[in-house]
Amino acid sequence: MSNRSNSTYSLWLVSGAETTAHRQLQATITELAERVEDAPVFGPHVTVVGGIDDERTALEETTRTLAARTAPLAFDGVRWSTTRHQCGFLSLVPTLELMEVHRSAREAISGSTAAYYPHLSLVYSEMDLTERRDFAQSIDTATLPGSITCQALALVDTTESESEWETVVAVPLSES
Repeated sequence: MSNRSNSTYSLWLVSGAETTAHRQLQATITELAERVEDAPVFGPHVTVVGGIDDERTALEETTRTLAARTAPLAFDGVRWSTTRHQCGFLSLVPTLELMEVHRSAREAISGSTAAYYPHLSLVYSEMDLTERRDFAQSIDTATLPGSITCQALALVDTTESESEWETVVAVPLSES
């Protein structure tokens, strides 16, 4: 792994791969990607901050510092938006812990200053708005968990396409 300064990173909250919620979400993401021509398969995650252009070694240390306890994150239905990475997603009920992790991360690093809308993406695509709406409405929410417990804060190199994304460091969240 290089320490390139021209890389772009994201901070993600991730669940353990062995959890039922993670397996359900991964199965849904994979199934939806198979239904949409330009949709990649990716791991379930909640972006805390994206579009980070800082130096990697400093970001690894910041990630270790920011890892804190978070409560289970509850989902609030399937939504859709205008961007590729929010084509179809599960909206998250904002919690004090989640918003505090985001605020602390934004203060510690030079990431995106866009408004934060907590979510877990289910499909990335450039489909038009009518298709997005119809697609989001077609997702069977009965197969999805009602919440997820994140177990780590991950620094991910998101410079390249989704299939090339690489976790740089994943720091377990505190138990207390």
